[in-house]
Parts: sequence; C-alpha cells; structure tokens
Amino acid sequence: MGVASPEHMAETFIQRFNDKDSAGMLSLYAPDALFTMDGETVARGTAQIKEALAGFLASPMTLKGRYDSVLEAGDVAVCKLRWELLNAEGWIEMDGVSLEVLKRGGDGKWRFAIDDATGSSRGQD
Repeated sequence: MGVASPEHMAETFIQRFNDKDSAGMLSLYAPDALFTMDGETVARGTAQIKEALAGFLASPMTLKGRYDSVLEAGDVAVCKLRWELLNAEGWIEMDGVSLEVLKRGGDGKWRFAIDDATGSSRGQD
C-alpha cells in the first residue's frame, strides 16, 4: 500500500499500530525491507518483520510520535521519528528516536526500506 509522501508515514504507521492492523502495517514495508529494534537483531522481508512486530501488536501498548525531520532526494527519504510506547495506563514503557529510510516504488507510493526503531537514540546517555 505505502503512503503518498514521506511526511505521511509516521501518522499512518502510528494509526495502524494503534489499530493493531498487522496487514496494514506490513503494507508500509517494501518486500525486501529491513527492521531492527536494537540495531543487533535484524528482520529482513515482510515475513520476518511481521514476526518481529507481533509482540508489540499483541500488547495493549499504544504508540505516539512525530517526525523531527524528513529529508527527501529523488526516490529516497531519510526520516527521524521521536516516539513513545505507552502502557494501558498511559505511562511511557519505552521511547526512542528512529532512523528510517523510505523509498518510492514504481506505483509512486513510499515504503520503508530500512526501519531502525532506535537508530537515532542508541548510544546516548
């Protein structure tokens, strides 16, 4: 499925996460995309990404966030998302800053090529 412009990826991903829409979330990834939560364990392709996200989608947690930056050059965009995962009571369970590489497909839609959920926040004190 993808999104019409890189600026729409965050809101679309967050909505689908909060709706627990696994198929909708996976449609935001290119077939050969890479996802990592910690920079060490890597999921490649939609089947592995589905497995990597399953625990989050099965939980009562909700996601909120916003892009700090979106840089676009041709058919590639680099985005930085500041996010928080909230537990059922609304308390922050986890937070981070992702580093995302989006690519525009032949259909004109943008999809994740790389989704490094904590890439911009790892190593900070």
